[in-house]
Order: sequence, then C-alpha cells, then structure tokens
Amino acid sequence: MEEIIMKRYKFTGLIFFVLLAGSIDSIAQNFSKKYRYKGIGLNINSMNYVGEVDPSPSFLSPSISHTKYNIGFAYLYKIKPHLAIRGNVSYGRIKGDDYKNASYSIEDIHRKMRNVNFRNEIYEIKLDAVIDLVGNYMDYRKRPDFTPYVFFGIAYFHHNPQGLSPDNEWVYLKPLSTEGQGLPGTGVKEYSLHQIAIPFGFGVRYKLARYWDLGFEIGWRYTFTDYLDDVGGVYSDKDLIRKEKGYLAADMSDRAMEALAKDAHLKDFVENRQGGYVAKNNGDYDGTGDLYINSYNTPGAKRGDKNKDWYILTGFHLVYIFPPKVICPKFRR
Repeated sequence: MEEIIMKRYKFTGLIFFVLLAGSIDSIAQNFSKKYRYKGIGLNINSMNYVGEVDPSPSFLSPSISHTKYNIGFAYLYKIKPHLAIRGNVSYGRIKGDDYKNASYSIEDIHRKMRNVNFRNEIYEIKLDAVIDLVGNYMDYRKRPDFTPYVFFGIAYFHHNPQGLSPDNEWVYLKPLSTEGQGLPGTGVKEYSLHQIAIPFGFGVRYKLARYWDLGFEIGWRYTFTDYLDDVGGVYSDKDLIRKEKGYLAADMSDRAMEALAKDAHLKDFVENRQGGYVAKNNGDYDGTGDLYINSYNTPGAKRGDKNKDWYILTGFHLVYIFPPKVICPKFRR
C-alpha cells in the first residue's frame, strides 16, 4: 500500500512539474535573451541527518544535537524571469549516536541498547531548477529586493560511513559487513558508496548590491539508500562475521553488550523487563559462545528499518552576478 501511495505522489509531482514548466515558459515568451545572466556562489550550511540513529519522528524535524557543517560552490544561469538552472558541488558531514540520542523511555530504550554510532562524509554534485515566485522581466539590476523561491533537481553523492570502535578509533564500516552484507549464506547484498538523491526545498534571496545576492535556504535530500548510518536490516550471525571479517567486525555488528557493561539502568531493564540473556536464536545459554539479549539482538532480529535515509542542508548562499555582455545592434551595409 505504501509503495502505491509513493508512486501516486511521484506521478502527481511529475504532472505538477510539467504544468509548472509549461506555465513558466508561456509567461516568459517576451523575456529577452539579453537579460540572461550568470553567477557564482559560496554556500555555508549546517547539515543534519534523518535515519535509524536519529531519534526524531520525521524528516521535517531532525535532531539538532549532532548538527555538522557543509560548504559548497554554485554556478547559476538565469534563463527566464522565474527560472534559473543551478549546479552545485559540496562537502559536508553527518553524524549520529544511539546511546547519546536515545532516552530510557519504553519506546526508545532499545535504540540505546543498540548503541550504534557513526559519522559519514558526503561529497555531492547537484543540478537543480530554481523557480522564483517573484519574476524579473528586466535586466539583473531591476531584480526584486526580496525573492522567495523553490527548487528541485537531482544529485549524485559519495559517502563512506565510519563507526567509533570500542578502542575509540574511527573505522570504516562497509568493509566490516556489520549486517552480513556480501557474506556467504546471508543473502544480504552489499550497499553502494555511490548514490543518487532527489534534492528539493525553498529559500529567500535578498539583493545586497548591484552584483551581489544573499540567500537563506533549506534543502532536503531524499536518498535511495538505507545505509548512510550502516544500519538498515537485521542482526547477522556474529560467528560468521567473526570468521569472515574478524573480531572487530563482530564487535561493531552488535554493540548491545558493550552498552550494558557501562549502564546499570540498561542492565536492570534487560534482566527484569527483557527476560535476561540467551544463546544464539534465543536458545538456553550454557555459558559458552556469544551472549545475546532475549528476543532482541539474536541473528535475524530487527536492527534497522526499511525507510530510506535523508540528509538536510540549511544555510546561507552568497552569489556574485556576472553582468551580461552588451549586445550591439547590427546594421546592414
């Protein structure tokens, strides 16, 4: 049902885009090419993430406790009174931490026991359409003092999540196959570090001077991966991970016992509310092998959800406008 609804939303969005593009084209027929201009810009943003390791309820209200930085450079081409095409390259970082973010409430305490932490560097190349809600039919000098706008487009990004190990060192997570990705018998595919995102958002632009604009913008990135945080599926067999990838990989795949070792409240919850400890697959523990929490982190138990991850950029954009070339009239001899 959810997939059908999403397809309807995408189809409606496509129809809206076609109609909007057509209306913009029709009202801009008299827009002279001599008024087109180009610009370059610097943008400085805060960067947030929404996913399994973020405690917020939705992509509209991300946690700000792990807000990180982002910086980018843009190239803008104003082609019609309401429309500009913009290219942008940027670099930033996102971060999350179950133990620091989650509470001890009954709805949230299992995230605290999961005890996952990560950071991820995002390198992005983006192309989007910027639609000004207030058009300018004259040259750049006559542009409005305030211009609200919306934008949407497509982006490519590269990422590579890291986790802080029990030895307090940052290690790359994908090679560790923390959910059994790519390991024999698991059926779990490896995720790609190269991804596509759909950027969209809104902003307002202020005319600082003849050649300078300053904008404030909020932009969301819907991604097609659930592994910005290296969490997206189920717990895998630690024996298999240890055999194929080593002890560090097994330790990073399941950090619940690490959380219990430092938190008496969690330990009390497991022993009195969760039903104590068991062997693999919720069996009786005989004192040997890995120890698991009853009905929680045994192989096959839920570790993440199936929702795709998001990242969000909020910040200021400074743009310098290149004056268009003067077009001289041509005379016949």
